[in-house]
Amino acid sequence: MAKGKKTGGRQKGTPNKENPLKGYLRAHSLAYFEPRVQTDPVTGGLREIQRQRLTQDAEGNVYKVIDLIPLTDSKGNPVTMSDFEADMIALNPNERVSAELRLLEFHTPKMKAVEVDMEVHSAVTIEDRLRELCGETDEEED
Repeated sequence: MAKGKKTGGRQKGTPNKENPLKGYLRAHSLAYFEPRVQTDPVTGGLREIQRQRLTQDAEGNVYKVIDLIPLTDSKGNPVTMSDFEADMIALNPNERVSAELRLLEFHTPKMKAVEVDMEVHSAVTIEDRLRELCGETDEEED
């Protein structure tokens, strides 16, 4: 290699090579968060989401119940929301809080612990240091 001169490699400003998989994943992720009219992709009708919950009868038996929640407004028309919002509605409250906390990790900086050593390692007092800075010595005081 020549001293101080670049002899090979990419030219300055050359963009990175496109990766088709990354492009597909980026487009899919953006579509997941964009609002759209919530209709069933198979039938084209109204979309319903399933939410599971546990219920207990009078005898103490616990059952899993699946509620169907239609994604419609008060007039029965499909609502406009992102698929992410619809998926969040389908989660039970505990799962929803857990998912939101995990998502917050990407938006809030992680704080690191800072250790501070507040112990004095010197026998010099503040008064001694001030005398030293003023140019006074103990001999001059007498």
